[in-house]
Amino acid sequence: MISFKEFLNETNASKFIELFEHQIYKNIPGTKNSYRVDPANTNTMTSKHSHAYAKPNGKGSQLYSVNIDGTGHDGSSGKEIPGAHDDFFRSKGYSIPDNNILENLILSESIADEYELLILEDENA
Repeated sequence: MISFKEFLNETNASKFIELFEHQIYKNIPGTKNSYRVDPANTNTMTSKHSHAYAKPNGKGSQLYSVNIDGTGHDGSSGKEIPGAHDDFFRSKGYSIPDNNILENLILSESIADEYELLILEDENA
């Protein structure tokens, strides 16, 4: 029996996989960054979201991930997305906040009437 890696090498399937990966990751225009879109999934209770990467083809570190509603995904809450990305994702239907900060708390007058902000100080600090 051969390994899966050996099978890929014998069938040239690795070239197909590279092509498939290239189609998954797309470049963000005007940058060297790339992104991929993950669809909504009712099993995992996730909405449509995108992952942005530092380099083309999903290479490099993940910069952030953003849900279609403009909130952070996978720990990206509170991150500021680059100005070169904001309008691009807005054009794709993402509700990116005006300040480009994912899941930023904006206190409007209607919300301010419903909540009270308390600042607690640590006596030992």
